[in-house]
Amino acid sequence: MSGLAAPLQKVRATFLRDARLMMSYRLAFVLEFFAVVASVAGLWFVSKLVPPSAAFGGGHVATYFEYALVNVAFVTLQTAALQSFENSIRNDQVFGTLEAVLATPTNVSLVVLAAGAWAFTLAFFQVGLTLAFGSLFGLNFNHVNLGALAAFVVLAITATVPLGVISAAIIVRFKQGTPTQFILNRAATLLAGVLFPVSLLPLWLQACSWLLPITHALNGIRGAFHGATVGDMASDATWLAVATILLLPLSLLAFRSAVERAKFDGTLGQY
Repeated sequence: MSGLAAPLQKVRATFLRDARLMMSYRLAFVLEFFAVVASVAGLWFVSKLVPPSAAFGGGHVATYFEYALVNVAFVTLQTAALQSFENSIRNDQVFGTLEAVLATPTNVSLVVLAAGAWAFTLAFFQVGLTLAFGSLFGLNFNHVNLGALAAFVVLAITATVPLGVISAAIIVRFKQGTPTQFILNRAATLLAGVLFPVSLLPLWLQACSWLLPITHALNGIRGAFHGATVGDMASDATWLAVATILLLPLSLLAFRSAVERAKFDGTLGQY
């Protein structure tokens, strides 16, 4: 096996392992279904208290339900990026398989990135389920620019993945997690415009919001739902692309360095 086939086979093996582990907890899937229904229904009822506004549609009048549902659906991608790598490495430590995996002739970067394959598959399922139920409550897809939507979904993932990889590196090096997931997920809710427009925030918090990848990703995704092109949202696309180019190599370097240091210290299998 050579070329691209070998890495893809390893990603497939990691994907199947994580999928089988998750599928063994079938109740979690049932609860996920009901959680999506409850979330969509809750946003629909709240939207009855809030009149339509141009603030929800980036210049186009939109309902609060359309605004909040799209945000809530796609912020799932950030959650997957922040949790999957750290959780996978932690589980491998606890189960005693991390040393065995890293002893194979597998690129260290591939080991950590493959950990996100199942998590993102599940995240896309959740996004699709949320939007599908949203359509039953009146979510409109008539003006969606599919090309722009796909571009910003990819950029959202690539700009957020480095933060999850850095968290995994910290797990390998210090055997303890960081509050990265909690901080960034709460920051997204408060600062990234998930439940209300960023324009309502004080100027200094708007500046903090600008630093979050999810702010730019959601701006682009909401714009795509209203028919905007990538060119119309060039500033957000550029921000995410630059963040990806700068942070992804640095995060992978940090993970490789953490693994090498743990091997040198003899602490790779400890947790």
